[in-house]
Amino acid sequence: MSTNVEDLLFKNEDYTKTPLPIGDYDGCSFEQCNLSNCNFSGFVFTDCEFIDCNLSNTTIRKTSFNDVSFMGCKLLGVNFKEMSAFLMRMNFTNCNLQMSIFDTLKLKQTLFVNCELQQASYIDCDLMYADFDDSNLQDAVFINSNLQGTNFLKAYNFNIDPEQNKMKGAKFSSTDLEGLLQKFQLEIS
Repeated sequence: MSTNVEDLLFKNEDYTKTPLPIGDYDGCSFEQCNLSNCNFSGFVFTDCEFIDCNLSNTTIRKTSFNDVSFMGCKLLGVNFKEMSAFLMRMNFTNCNLQMSIFDTLKLKQTLFVNCELQQASYIDCDLMYADFDDSNLQDAVFINSNLQGTNFLKAYNFNIDPEQNKMKGAKFSSTDLEGLLQKFQLEIS
């Protein structure tokens, strides 16, 4: 049985022991909640925000995130590829998304601002006009992705092969071009 929840604040809750009831959450805020290892399969989150929450290793099979903001959250190892892509729109600010999987998703204009994205996977992903401002992309994988118009101006530790991605109009700082040329093993000074 599914619950409909609107405009509620969930604060300082630990859902690892008593799970959040399955349902549709509209206009809700989750602050400083422990949601790690929870199963959100079939949940719908619309116009919600997660602030300073731990969502590491959550299962999000067929979960909907429609206009959802994650701020200061820990989302280690989350497989976003499994979520429902219908009306999906998310933004991430000051989040730890290490080892998360975004393969095959349409993430046009998604914000990844000041995020830890080490070992994140973006294979066959549409990131057109996304923004990786001030994000750490060490060992993140970009293969066969649309990076046209994407902002990497202040991103760092990236290794992106221009021959394996669409990159027309992508923005990079001239001081960080080494991350585009690593496969050629050039010495740049």
